[in-house]
Amino acid sequence: MSDKKLNLHEISSSMMELFVQDVLRKNGVTKENRKNLSEEQKAHLKKVVTDLQAQVDEFVKGKKIKVESEEKVELSNQRPLREILKKKKKKK
Repeated sequence: MSDKKLNLHEISSSMMELFVQDVLRKNGVTKENRKNLSEEQKAHLKKVVTDLQAQVDEFVKGKKIKVESEEKVELSNQRPLREILKKKKKKK
């Protein structure tokens, strides 16, 4: 499971990097004409990214719990052959 999470993190990071590069290129931002951020702006940006990452993790965790609970319901609806035979014996 850890490998899947790591792979998902790598994929999302690379997609975000491509998206940001595309937006910067479309707006004509280069290394020469970019504006330097103040320490306060950097801290605020880091906080926003951390908050977004926490929200995504919660969302993914919620989806995982939902899928696991659905799988348990499906498994509980399936009765093993042994249980079916026991019930038939009790009826006789």
